Amino acid sequence: MASSLGLLSLVVCLILVTVGEARISSSLSKQENLELEEQLRILNKQPIKTIHAEWGDLYDCIEFHKQPAFDHPLLKDQKSLMNDETIPPTPHDKKSIFSLGDGCPKGTVPIRRTTKEDLIRSQSLSSWTPSAANRIYRAGVYYKKTGMHGGKGTVNAWHPEVRSDQYSSSELSIKSGPFNQTNAIKFGWTVNPHLYGDDKTRNFAYWTGDGGHKTGCYNTLCPGYVQVHQTRGPGQAVAQTSIIGGQQYEVAIEISLEQETGKWWLILDDVKIGYWPNQLFELFKPGVESIFWGGRVKAGNDGVSPPMGSGLSIDEYYETTGYFADLKYIDESNQSLQPESVDTVVDCRGSVNLYDAKYYSKHNMLHFGGGLDGAECYL
Repeated sequence: MASSLGLLSLVVCLILVTVGEARISSSLSKQENLELEEQLRILNKQPIKTIHAEWGDLYDCIEFHKQPAFDHPLLKDQKSLMNDETIPPTPHDKKSIFSLGDGCPKGTVPIRRTTKEDLIRSQSLSSWTPSAANRIYRAGVYYKKTGMHGGKGTVNAWHPEVRSDQYSSSELSIKSGPFNQTNAIKFGWTVNPHLYGDDKTRNFAYWTGDGGHKTGCYNTLCPGYVQVHQTRGPGQAVAQTSIIGGQQYEVAIEISLEQETGKWWLILDDVKIGYWPNQLFELFKPGVESIFWGGRVKAGNDGVSPPMGSGLSIDEYYETTGYFADLKYIDESNQSLQPESVDTVVDCRGSVNLYDAKYYSKHNMLHFGGGLDGAECYL
């Protein structure tokens, strides 16, 4: 019975997402449709090979120097240098919680093929405005220190049940600058029907150089992020997710500056995946100001919030909750150090104790999550 209800929930979720896209698409003007087609032409390059991922997406193997990243005005002069070598898969990669199997041929990188629906959804994502409904809540910890060159931590992946107007994610993010002009890079996992059009647990990458006003996007939906790995990249579905009280599936995330080249590398399980050039982040010079580890969710239109992490209230047992382990910041000398102290942030905690976070400094581990039954949490 439970599996039938889960299937029904998924079907309803996908129907609502599809109907929403159809309504937005039908309301677009001829000019707007032409602009979307032009974006697709720029983003979807001629592939050397196309991979049909087992979760349904198409990934095009694009020559490294022809990938969409180098269409960014600040990066056009970099592609002719061709200093980067693509990174091939190893046996270790096949043990990752996400991978494209054998991946792309040498000299090419996998870029998720963008559809018009992807662009429509991403545009409506950026048009959401804060309200009692559509609120975004966090539970985790911040570490603030000027001049940091990145952060790292190991997070476990879950598959929380969300509706089409909600999302639930866990992330590591680095930031600098005031709220309305934030420079930021984020990476983590999410269940986000509005971003991906399904309820799968996927990884995501996000960047902005101005608080999301005119720059930045998720994954490769705009130029900026440079992919180097031939198998692993943003937007991929997570093969296995954690079990309450059982097996935990996790990924080690690092976002760090390579001082010699000015590249902000995305490193997963000690393997370089891709990077964001420093030219995209005016306020990342000489380093970042804060790092966040934890969960982030968005409430639905009715104010009801989805589960975060496993959905269970946090306790001392790591197998039952969302966690980040081995929290580190990277200093100017490229040393990875445990934060001296962290600031706990919980945006939705009160009599219902919907979300919570606790940092265990002795073990350098953060537990966060909650909200399995859903609740109204107006701030």
